[in-house]
Amino acid sequence: MVNRREILIQHMEALEARGMGCLGCKGTCCTFEANSMLLTPLEAHELFTFLQSSGQLTPELKAKLEATITTYRLEPKYPKTRSYLRKTYTCPFFGHMELGCPLPREVKPYGCLAFDSHHVDLKASEHCFSEIEILEERERLHPEEKELNEKIQKDFNIFWEKSPIPNALLDFWKN
Repeated sequence: MVNRREILIQHMEALEARGMGCLGCKGTCCTFEANSMLLTPLEAHELFTFLQSSGQLTPELKAKLEATITTYRLEPKYPKTRSYLRKTYTCPFFGHMELGCPLPREVKPYGCLAFDSHHVDLKASEHCFSEIEILEERERLHPEEKELNEKIQKDFNIFWEKSPIPNALLDFWKN
């Protein structure tokens, strides 16, 4: 299996080795204060498959995804095309069963992995930012993703190119 997150995880681990990790952070980046994460169909499919194989597709999770959509008004701007505006929302996995994110790095959204701390002592806000350059490098390393995303869109009757986490997962749940 191709590890499409390898470059992001290696970069994150290098920062952590220098004391610039998420440990000790209150997780503002996962809350409505800063999170507007959108997934591609491929990212959503990988996450959904993980949740399914690990027995985490429960009625409680489904209710939490639905509540997140309602609370943060994450309905599509154009319902027929399911085009989404980038809105902030608290990730439905944040603080789920433990402090922080319970998702393993191997299935986390690319954007989550590339949002890194750059200070040893001060966490959150101005010391954390999205590593655009490393995300672009990751995309260059995986040109096959465009075709994979198109195939998943066709196979699962998905019309969006990027979607908020709860919406994306519920679309796969329906299919």
